[in-house]
Amino acid sequence: MSSNNYELYELDEPNLTGLERDLFESISREEPWALVKEFSDLVRESGSADERRAASYLTERLADLDVPYERYDPELWLSHPRDASLTIESPTTESINEVKTVAFSGNGEVTGPVVQIDPPDASDAGGILTAQLSGIKEDLDDAIALVEADYLSRDMIQTLEAEGANAVIGVQGHPHEPHEGIATPVWGAVPKPDRQDRIPDIVVVNVSRAAGDRLFELSAGEADIEATVSASAPRDWYNCPLIVSRIPGQADPDDDDFVLLHAHFDSWHYGVTDNATGDAGLLELARVFNEYRDQLKRDLWIAWWPAHSTGRYAGSTWFTDEFALELEENCVAHVNMDSPGVADATEFVGGTQWMPEANELCQSAIADVCGKASAESRVARAGDYSFDNIGITGMFMGSSTIPMELREERGWHVVSGSGGHARAWHLSTDTIEKADPQVLVRDARVYATVVARLTNEEILPLDHRHSVEVLRKHVTDYAEAGGNHFDLDPVQTALAQLENTIDEFYRDVDSGAISAETANSIIKRLSRGLVRLDHTERGQFEQDPATNRPPLTKLAPVSDLPTLQGDEYKFQRTHLKRARNAVLKELNQLHTMVVEQLDS
Repeated sequence: MSSNNYELYELDEPNLTGLERDLFESISREEPWALVKEFSDLVRESGSADERRAASYLTERLADLDVPYERYDPELWLSHPRDASLTIESPTTESINEVKTVAFSGNGEVTGPVVQIDPPDASDAGGILTAQLSGIKEDLDDAIALVEADYLSRDMIQTLEAEGANAVIGVQGHPHEPHEGIATPVWGAVPKPDRQDRIPDIVVVNVSRAAGDRLFELSAGEADIEATVSASAPRDWYNCPLIVSRIPGQADPDDDDFVLLHAHFDSWHYGVTDNATGDAGLLELARVFNEYRDQLKRDLWIAWWPAHSTGRYAGSTWFTDEFALELEENCVAHVNMDSPGVADATEFVGGTQWMPEANELCQSAIADVCGKASAESRVARAGDYSFDNIGITGMFMGSSTIPMELREERGWHVVSGSGGHARAWHLSTDTIEKADPQVLVRDARVYATVVARLTNEEILPLDHRHSVEVLRKHVTDYAEAGGNHFDLDPVQTALAQLENTIDEFYRDVDSGAISAETANSIIKRLSRGLVRLDHTERGQFEQDPATNRPPLTKLAPVSDLPTLQGDEYKFQRTHLKRARNAVLKELNQLHTMVVEQLDS
């Protein structure tokens, strides 16, 4: 029972048998909570001594538990936020306190007029990461933009820089401390050599609600505001520890497929809920799955990433680059363990995300472990999902959540992590009392059940019938939004054909007419194609930027056509024809692949 009287479990007994029940019973409090306590005294900024101490603790415990592991120390490009200031120059002179900059902010000092703009529409946890500004009417040339936003998304920063602003002040919801963040849209931080312009030059600072209210008060007056903003977020290369445990599935030694379970172990400040609890969960699952490795059909890789926070997922990006071909060939799915075990996080609604084909897997695991309801939510382009371009099914970005009514009672604003804990996420107050060992054990059991089904079920529990169903809905939405401006009927026809073929495939699977080896090969190939169609634009061994990725990303601009005119309209239509060709080719290839496999 959680301290707020919300139940952690709504079942008297879990609906689990065999290996899944053994894993449930084996998960303990002692090992993971010992790690949480150890990490709660370490400020695990990537490249720091405390991060190396955390890595040493992990490797020592893995060695003591006889869990195989390797440590890598890749050189990663990071930006560490340091000093920031904000001074009002007129109509009054005063220094504003409670100011922070972000990783990969522009460096330097800017003086100029402060121009307030309308806030973005972002009312939920996923929305604040991808919030966008539209219809900016104000002249921002050489100005300092002032905007109310619980989080300055990469899209917002890009838009403001393109509009000519030299600096931006984000007013956040926390009464006294702004949340930490990062400005660059470059996934993995390192840009292409000819696209270094993607790294922001704009100076970015965030202020607390109290400081923001003062700025809004001045902005409402008749006199114009002029201010000076400064930020220091130096950039450099650092060797950072990255740990991978590869647990061989011994029930079928000839099967090289594997599941990737992962979490970041760097942090903002002490980062207990983001993400010491996730690191603890990984260590506990490494312990118990290693004990039951003789029952696993597939291998399990468990990875602890550095440089999530100050390198825009640079650790997992390095790993993706380094092991790209092995991931493409053999990784059946990845599972991200971020922010489990938050105090009062009794529910699984409003914070969990997964790809459509994993919906039944994730919802059933949650229900079977604890009887809780959950809701399907689209995965954002965030959270160490560095495997989208390869085309690997992903599940979980965020874990259990604090009930919304409880957050509202406490007067909290919306945050995108730490189970909705607005006094923990990306703050100096993300300390040990924000976590709960009972919640952590419950959440670890959910993850263990998901991983057990992925590693042990004869046929991979990924349902691409639902993937295609979701894609068809997106195409319908785009067609309605675009009106008669662009023909998406060929895409709907290709999706309908693929849908029929996939239905036939799963019927053959259910009847036993197709071997497990062939079925799993088809499921993996469907993932490679459909994940990329739904989430990416760039090549399979590239990285899309850390900006909003709408469904069926290549076709999303269809919705904008009714608002465009002249050359811009014709340019977009030409681009969309090429995008439609690419989508149709991929859908037709997937259809042909399934048909040929069924006929063989």
